[in-house]
Amino acid sequence: MRSFHAVLSAIGAALSLAATAAHAQATFTWGLSAEEMASQTYNYASAPSPYDTFTTGGVQSVTSGQVAASVNAWADPTTGMFKSITSVQMSGDTPINIAESYARMDIYDTIRLTGPGATARLTITLDYDTTFAGLGMTPFQRYQQIDHFMQADSSRYVSAEYTVANPDFDPNATCTDYGSDGISCPLEAMPTLTKSQSASKDLFREWALGGPNGVYSNGDAENGRYTGQTVLTFDAPTNTDIALNFQLYNGSRCFHLANCSLSTDASHSDYLGIKLEDGVSFTSANGYQYLGAPSAVPEPSALLLLSTGGLLLLNLQRRRR
Repeated sequence: MRSFHAVLSAIGAALSLAATAAHAQATFTWGLSAEEMASQTYNYASAPSPYDTFTTGGVQSVTSGQVAASVNAWADPTTGMFKSITSVQMSGDTPINIAESYARMDIYDTIRLTGPGATARLTITLDYDTTFAGLGMTPFQRYQQIDHFMQADSSRYVSAEYTVANPDFDPNATCTDYGSDGISCPLEAMPTLTKSQSASKDLFREWALGGPNGVYSNGDAENGRYTGQTVLTFDAPTNTDIALNFQLYNGSRCFHLANCSLSTDASHSDYLGIKLEDGVSFTSANGYQYLGAPSAVPEPSALLLLSTGGLLLLNLQRRRR
């Protein structure tokens, strides 16, 4: 079975490629489908072109009889924030209905580091906070040999690419032409080298009909909440263009099922951040900041304890005088 990201976001991937070709700074896409086969009712909705409105405008939904899908997503690429909630529901007697929902943001940017040295430590952070609900399946009779499955996916990805001078470059090195088999060049014949770095975190679970136990699953997530931070750290050259690509995705899907209620809640994530050493700064071609996750705000009770502790310390200092 193909992953949910590959299947559900085919349209989003095509939009991403189109955006790359057009050198877009960022794109925001979402899609919904609800297909009730018994009544032959099919409804769909998707983000309007040119995909530069970074909100769904509240909850968007489509309904076909007893099959429904909804999405609520909002983002701010200038700070590196992306939040979304996707859900699908269906009820019926025959496992042939389809419902899916997704939201996605892609960012394309070029940054340059400025610092006292030839290189500087660059740290890119991807903070996430996602809750899955509704995963699970019990065996049932397969309908006419078709596939039956549900999938939930919350993923984030970053890549960085830059070009540096080849320290082993030899202007006298030559390439060999093998005709129809192509041209082969030794490393010494290349004046520059392209370096790339990447990191990702994919929360994914699929339940499907089949296997010796009647149903099977794959992926590393279950129902529940997942929080964490994925970090990409490397020594990057200063005063050099570094191409960044971020992909953030969230989705839910029930395929050829009768009853399903599945949601992926990433309304508390994602946050993209850039951290640098003291004395090092960066500029973004898009003017983006990449602020990362906001600092945790203490609960009111914690604030009370802090203020009380401060008063106690102040009183103690006064008594010592």
